[in-house]
This record gives sequence, C-alpha cells and structure tokens, in this order.
Amino acid sequence: MIQYICKQCGAQLELSSAGGFRCSYCGARAFLSDAELKGNTEFRKKLLSYYKAKADAKEQDYSGDTLWEENGSASYRMQNGKTLMLSYMDHYSYPELVCYLCRETVVYVFDREEGANAFLRGLSQLAFPAADVKLVRCFPQLKSKLYLDEGKLGLVYTRKPYFYPAEVFAPFASEHLAWVISRMENICCALEYSELEHGNITAASLFINPITHEGMLFGDWRDVKKKESSRDLRDLREAAKSVAEDLHHPRELETFLQSEPAADAYADFAAWDKVIEDGYGGHRFTKMD
Repeated sequence: MIQYICKQCGAQLELSSAGGFRCSYCGARAFLSDAELKGNTEFRKKLLSYYKAKADAKEQDYSGDTLWEENGSASYRMQNGKTLMLSYMDHYSYPELVCYLCRETVVYVFDREEGANAFLRGLSQLAFPAADVKLVRCFPQLKSKLYLDEGKLGLVYTRKPYFYPAEVFAPFASEHLAWVISRMENICCALEYSELEHGNITAASLFINPITHEGMLFGDWRDVKKKESSRDLRDLREAAKSVAEDLHHPRELETFLQSEPAADAYADFAAWDKVIEDGYGGHRFTKMD
C-alpha cells in the first residue's frame, strides 16, 4: 500500500471522513485525482471499503435520534424458553397481528405462522428496475425471525435512525408535505413495476426520515395482491390529506389531492411532478425545523 506524505510537514496523510486525506499533525488536506490513483488497485479497493464503512456506520448511528422514547413494553415467551422483551414507542394493531415501533427495529408479532408467511410472500413479490437499485431501501429489510409460544411468530425488521411514521410529524406545512407525497409516489411506482397492490398505504405505515427526506413502507403486507385497481394511489391522497396543515395552498396541491388517480403510478408521478413545478416553483430541498 502506498503511503501519501504531507507536503507541508512530511507526516503520513490519513483518510478523512470529509473526503480525500488529512494530516493529523498540521491539519493540511490533500485530494488525489483519478489519474493519480490509477494503477494502485489495492489502494482504491481500501479507499472504497473505507467510505462504505463510514456510510454504513452513519446509517446505524442512533445517538442523535432523540425523538424515540419508551411509552410501553410487551413480553412474549419464546419456544426456546427465553423471553422476548420489547420496549416500544408506539404499537399498531391489525387483525391477528401487532406491530411495535422499537428503538432500532419494527417488530411484527403474528398470532399464527401462516400470517407471517403471507407477510413474507407479499414482500418477496417486489421487483426493482436495474437502473434504480436504491428503491429497495424503501421497503422493510428482514433482520430475524422468532418462534414464540402459542403458535405465534415474530418478524423483526430494521428501523433505521430517524425513521418514524409520517403521522408522528403531522401536521406538515405545504413545502414538507410535498416531499412526503413524492416519496409515496416513488413507492407506488415500485409497486407498479412489480404489478402489485399494497392496500395499506397510510400515514402510519409510511415511515419517513425528515433529515434525508427518504421514505419506507411498513404496514401490513399480508394482503398484497396482483394490481387490479388504483387503490394505492387513492390511499396516497387520503394519507396526504390526513397529515396536511393546509390543503388549499398552493392551489395545484389541492387540485391534485382531490383528483382521480392517473392510469398508472408512472403517469400519476408525472402529474405530481407538474404540481411541484407549477405550484412550488420546482424541486428544492427544504429542511424541516
């Protein structure tokens, strides 16, 4: 591995989390061009691994996620004789299913294993276009499967830092509601590509990150079926209305939310994009306070 030396003091440069290199002695920074790195394959691999590790660590850093607080607890006896203890901020009840919002996970406890299998089947039907690999981040990622007493079964999914149900942040000012709707439209396009109908898009099932403006669809995946209607796009509109601070401004927003969905999610997203351009003056990242 090549060592890079600081031109100011002669010390060995270290990789910097801000990009490039930094001298730990004099603080000087250095950035290398692709041409300079060419031929040093091993170093390039180490550099990429370094930045990937930094990104992964940031995504798993819950230290700044101060919104979460324990509001309840639940326990379940496991088949191995141990006890599953859950501390949760909120929980959501569905037929034969309870969903717990825990600090680092979203835990689903099913009354019957058949229900858990139906849930897993629903998620397994998702497909993603090769050109948009990041779409997979919009859907739950299984962490573990727990067999409980009385025939119950638990599915544990990762809750990334700062992700909470959209209803937690309601009501949304218009400029923030806009990006929430955009995330729902993204998700509906992924469902459209998979030819699926989710049937449970609500302000509780849509998790959002107010810092990065990302979204994830949790909720109930047991009744996912072959797409046969515009239900998800209608549910999108109802979910947006339920968390809106002001539905009337801009006027284009109100018109869109009161409209019938387009023929498919792609056309609906195109219609929403026109609302962004005409009603909001284009795309811009507006930080939530």
